Amino acid sequence: MPAARAALSAFAVNRMAALETLTQHLRSSVSSALNDLLNAEMSFFLGQPEQRGNKRNGVRQREYYLKGVGSLRIELPRDRNGAFESIVVPANEQIDPRTKQDLALLHMGGLSNRTLAMISERLLGMEVSHTTVSQSLAQMKVEAPKWLQRPLQGKYWALYIDGTNFKVQRRGTTEREPSLCVLGVDESNRRSVLAIEPGTRDNVDAWRAVFRELKRRGLDESAVRIGIMDGLPGLERLFREEFSKSVTARCWVHATRNALAKSPARYRDAFKMMMTKVMYASSEDAARKAFAALEVSFGTDAQRAVACLKKDLDSLLAHYRFDERFWRALKTTNAIERLNKEFKRRTKTMDTVGESTLQVILAFTALRLEAGWRMHAIDSRALDNLPLSPTRQLGEDNAVEHAVTKLEDPIH
Repeated sequence: MPAARAALSAFAVNRMAALETLTQHLRSSVSSALNDLLNAEMSFFLGQPEQRGNKRNGVRQREYYLKGVGSLRIELPRDRNGAFESIVVPANEQIDPRTKQDLALLHMGGLSNRTLAMISERLLGMEVSHTTVSQSLAQMKVEAPKWLQRPLQGKYWALYIDGTNFKVQRRGTTEREPSLCVLGVDESNRRSVLAIEPGTRDNVDAWRAVFRELKRRGLDESAVRIGIMDGLPGLERLFREEFSKSVTARCWVHATRNALAKSPARYRDAFKMMMTKVMYASSEDAARKAFAALEVSFGTDAQRAVACLKKDLDSLLAHYRFDERFWRALKTTNAIERLNKEFKRRTKTMDTVGESTLQVILAFTALRLEAGWRMHAIDSRALDNLPLSPTRQLGEDNAVEHAVTKLEDPIH
């Protein structure tokens, strides 16, 4: 009781100082327990027949960071033959591997090495160097490419296609690296990232290589019924060649932007209003009638804008061939545009990004997004109010756990 009374008095006088004292006592107790475990480990080691004649040779003191406790002062036992290797605290390990994983997750979540170094001492009680952060990514650098090249199971009936660029550091210089992304919709109408491949975004042959790699990994080409894309010349024809049972759909957002850019300024608002009637028509027949009315109204005054829409009209109306509940999702490439925006958001805060680190970030970000996508099919009305980052709905911990689990087990 006297000890408890003294502790309560200390909290009443200065709660912050009392908490620090309590933490120090906790660390001291954990250090003692860890040192006892290390001593027991040495005793078991020296008790092995092959270590007959070997003896203790003092200890080596060092700092060790344990997750949930902080920085500890520990004593690593040594033997005369230098043969002892602890499995409790490996010789070159200064940080609990769980904390290293946390650092890697923070880094992939968008914190730069510099920011982590600034906040680490305050939050963890230790200063984290740039090297430590880089080393923390080592395991995931091995696993991320495995996930990005995983065998594809199940059937995907819709594919969203888009390219993006990232700034990647190579040999002291920073270059723009194109990546080709494919997002699939499976039989349960959930989205999944199928490919993030290096390539030239405006090159049809590069896309051919991506499609064939998807099929090599197990994509059932006969199940693919539609490809949603922007306006790269030749890509629609290539897609139909590679997926013969599919149709291609052009993105209305891109089409609207292109058509309005070709419309005279004085007609732009009226043109946009009539174009919207085509986009949101109640049926394909109604959409074609709405376009016919637009063509009559602006065929003379906005010829280039009308022609821009007309040449892609069949692809712009392709979503009408599917159940009405999918129309909203199939008429634009918004789904994959959001994916690429999230990729950019995750990488722009980092000082430099190497190729292997970029792979980890892309895989991690894709998996976090998929954790949210599992909750909503593409025809769900809940998507109307879903923010860009689904982890706000899911809860950060669940999304991170999903990402790490998938990286460690890329097949399942």
